[in-house]
This record gives sequence, structure tokens and C-alpha cells, in this order.
Amino acid sequence: MPIEPFRTTSHELLDQLEPVSGSPFVCPGSSAAVSRSIHLARLNAAWPGCDQCEWRFDSEGLAKRTVLETERIRSQRVDGIRRTEFGVRGQYINDLDRQTASDLIRIFCACLHEQSRQNDIHPDAMRAPREARLGQAGVTEPTTSAATFQSVAPVIVGYDERSVSVDLAIGVVAASREFGMPVMDVGRCTAASIQEAARCFHECCGAILVTGAGSPNAWAGLDVFDRHGDAVPVVWKDFGVQLEHVSHDTAPFLKLRLPDATARARWARRLTRQSGPHDVLSFEDRYRDWLLRWYPKQSGLRILVRTNDNLLQQRLAWILQTTGLEIICRSTHDSAVTPHVARTMIIPEDDRQFQVLNANGQPVNSERLSLALNRAMNTQSSHITAHADGVSGRFWLTDAARTGSPKSTESIHDALATLGLIARLTESKRLPGDL
Repeated sequence: MPIEPFRTTSHELLDQLEPVSGSPFVCPGSSAAVSRSIHLARLNAAWPGCDQCEWRFDSEGLAKRTVLETERIRSQRVDGIRRTEFGVRGQYINDLDRQTASDLIRIFCACLHEQSRQNDIHPDAMRAPREARLGQAGVTEPTTSAATFQSVAPVIVGYDERSVSVDLAIGVVAASREFGMPVMDVGRCTAASIQEAARCFHECCGAILVTGAGSPNAWAGLDVFDRHGDAVPVVWKDFGVQLEHVSHDTAPFLKLRLPDATARARWARRLTRQSGPHDVLSFEDRYRDWLLRWYPKQSGLRILVRTNDNLLQQRLAWILQTTGLEIICRSTHDSAVTPHVARTMIIPEDDRQFQVLNANGQPVNSERLSLALNRAMNTQSSHITAHADGVSGRFWLTDAARTGSPKSTESIHDALATLGLIARLTESKRLPGDL
């Protein structure tokens, strides 16, 4: 008889070893302790069971390079779709492909539509027959046979510079239209510019940005805002989605457990008998014109901006040509020596966030920045005020006198707008040089 080949894996061999009494190393899913050597061997092999083990940080005896590599493998192996403040994130294709993104978009669109309908923020929007309303587990049928009409406000859709975002954006537009919502497609944009688009088009119900900001390069995601830039509340259990709390090395997070395809199909039906219209908008020029209002008309200041976003670099080059403000634009990884600058701003993928450094290269926290700006503007006579959250470190501006705005005060989270305000106040000698 032929000899059966030896197929036992190294992990199976480790599992077959005799337990060690008195050892504290107990692997997840097992009640028997293992020796320290087996514990280190499993860490060295990046064994999946170590991801949630309470002893995974006890790595003395392993090379530092090995520890860093296993941590990298562990971070990439975290599967599933994560819930974030404004939407979701997940590994592209493995967890978040075009179909899954389309399924999630039906949930977000249903919530956007329900919220806008309750707030009645679009009285002049397109009128269309209502065939479904958001209800428990997704949908409830109309209670009358007569056609009921309600407003269907458009949603703004855009995507960031990640190569995977273009593919998901196509699915997002198609799913939104199929749901019955009109789509205003602004194409390539940033988080700050799509929020400005939502503020400009008062008839919209919100915006959807396809972005993986804050996640590894192989990840993608969706950020969904209402027309004021706030997160859209989603009661996930109403759609049969379970939230699982996951403890991770960097920070705990909530993971979405989606139901099967049959249940997803019942999440939300079409709002209208026809697909929503698709309008492609060229919003970049309009955004730049608005951005220019924050900058001085003429300036001799020299400012360093570090960002890896090509669109932000193009905007900065345009501002340099238009205002004369000397802006040195470098990537965040560029270590070349720079001449003396009055300010430095570092902008990540999400351009609603930033870090400011003074002329000496010292970081300025958000609270100190807001205090200095308010003093320089004399907030009693200015319609612009600066605000900061000391816990999260976030910074934003409010504008109480925007022309044509139905809302008395608007919140603006925009790094380039803030940079313009800093440059304008510095040029007028009202902002301290040590800021």
C-alpha cells in the first residue's frame, strides 16, 4: 500500500504537544497552557490565534524586526468591515467590493432620505411617488393604494485620490440612482470640498465620499454626511446588521456582521418607479473661488505645506499664482532642507484635519490656535469664529454671515481655508509671530 504523505502543519504539531502545568500562556480557544518556547514560536510564525491573545505583547526573546513584521501581518489580517465615525472602512475586494458597497449605500441613502424628509430641508426638490419608507428591517408597504408623493432630495457623490475609490464610486452612483435618489456627481474631490458642495447646494440631502482616509493603502471606505457635514445616524439593527466589538492593538473598533444576500435585498426598496437622474458637476472651480475669499489679495509671506494629495498640491499652486503668497509644497516624506518659513501646515488624506507649526517648527495645538485667531479677529465684531475640541484635537471655523445660506451659522472643517485665514491675519500683523 502507498504511504500516505505527511500533511500535518507546524501549528497542528504544536497543538499535539503535551500541556505544561503552571505556565501562564494559554492560547485563545484552549484551556491547556503551553510552554514559553511554544508561545514564542507561535508569535514568530504570526499564528492567527495570537491576534486576540492577552500574552501577544510578551515577545522578549524575539528579534525586534520579527516583532514588527508579525505586527504588520496582524494588522493586515484584521478582516471585516469596520464602522467609523462617518461611515465604514474595509479591505478592498476582500471585505469591501463594489457589490458590498452598493448594499451599504442603500442603507445610507435610506437614512439620508428619511432624515431630510423629517427635517424638511428640500421643499423645492423634485417630486416623485413614494413606494417605500424606511421601517423595521428595511421597508414597510404604503398603507393606501393612492399614489403618495414626497420630495426626493439629491445626494452628492465624490471620491478621493486612492486608485480603488474610482471603482467603488461607480457602484455608489449606480446604487444611489437605482434606489431612486438623484445624484450630483462631483468626481475627484476631497472631504473638505465635498462638504462645501453640500453647503452650496441647499436642496441636497447630504454627501457620500468614497475614501479610505485613515486606513492602510489596501483599504477603502465610505463617508456619509448630511448637508451640514455631520455624521448620518444609522440604526444598524433595523437592517439586521450586528455590531461586534473587536479589541485591537492600536484601538478597539466595531465590526459589521452583514446578513446574507437575501436579507440585504430587503433592506430598502426604490423610492420611485424610475432611477434617479445623474448630473455630473464641475465643482472644483467654484470651490477654489470660495477658498480664495479666505486669503489675502497680496502677500509676501512664505509658508510650507506638507501633503501627499495631488489635488491639494494643485490647489496650493493655484493659490500661489493668484495671491502671490509664497507656498512651498512638499510631501510628508520629503526631508529636504527648506528655507525659513512663517508657518508650516501638515495636511493628511482627510483635509478637514491638519497640524500647524510656528516659525520655530514647534507644533501649535488646536486650542491655542483657536484662541489666537479669535483674539486676532476680535470676535465681537467678526462673523468668523474659531473653535477647538481639546479631547479630539479637532479644529473648525464658523461663518455666521454666509450669503444665501438658509442656516444662520455654518461649520467649516477645511485645512486650506484655515491656512488662508492664518495668512491673512499674519499679513495684517494681527496674529502673533510665535503662533
